[in-house]
Amino acid sequence: MARLKKAEYLINGETMVILPHYNEHGHLFSLVMEWGRELLVSEKPMEIIKNNCLFHGSSYQGRVEGAAHLTKYNRMVPIMICNRSSIYFFPTHSPKTESCIWIAHGHVKEIVPSDADSCQVILSNHRAIPIKVSRAAMEIKVNRTAQFRHLMSVQDMQSDRSNRTEQFSQLEQSVIMESTGAYSFSQNTSHF
Repeated sequence: MARLKKAEYLINGETMVILPHYNEHGHLFSLVMEWGRELLVSEKPMEIIKNNCLFHGSSYQGRVEGAAHLTKYNRMVPIMICNRSSIYFFPTHSPKTESCIWIAHGHVKEIVPSDADSCQVILSNHRAIPIKVSRAAMEIKVNRTAQFRHLMSVQDMQSDRSNRTEQFSQLEQSVIMESTGAYSFSQNTSHF
C-alpha cells in the first residue's frame, strides 16, 4: 500500500489507528491508517490527538478531564475527538509514552490473543494491528470506551429532552397568554 506524506492530519471517520513511526533520521512521526490508505504524518501521535481536540473546540486536557469525570477512570481514558461524528479514540499505553498507539473505537472489529502479553486488533477493514498488550487489557480499554460513548449519548439525549421540554413550556405559555388575552402593553407618554 502506498504511503502519502502529510505535515498535518485531520482525524475523520475513516481514521482507524495512529501508530508511532520513526523516520530514517530517528524522529518520531505518525503512521495513520485509514480505511483504504496509509499516511506518514510529520506530527507525533500525541500532537495529532491534541490538535484534533483543539480543532473540535476543546483542549486535550479538557477532553481528559471530561472523560475522567464521567467514567470515574483516571488513567488512559478514552478521548472524544468529535461528538457530532461519534469519533472516539483510546490509547494502548500511557499517552505520555512514545510507544502509545491510538485506536478508533468505531473501527475495532475483534481482538485476537497472540500470546499472554500481546494481541492483535482486527480493524473494520480486516487489517490486523499487533499490540503489546494482553487481550484482556485491550478488551477493558474497548469496553471503557464503549461505556464513555454510551454516557455521552445519554447526556445528549437528556439535554435534547430538556431543551424540548423548555421550548414546549415557552410555547404553552404563549398559547395561554394569547387565549386569555393576557397581554401587557405599555404606552410611551413622552412627547417630542
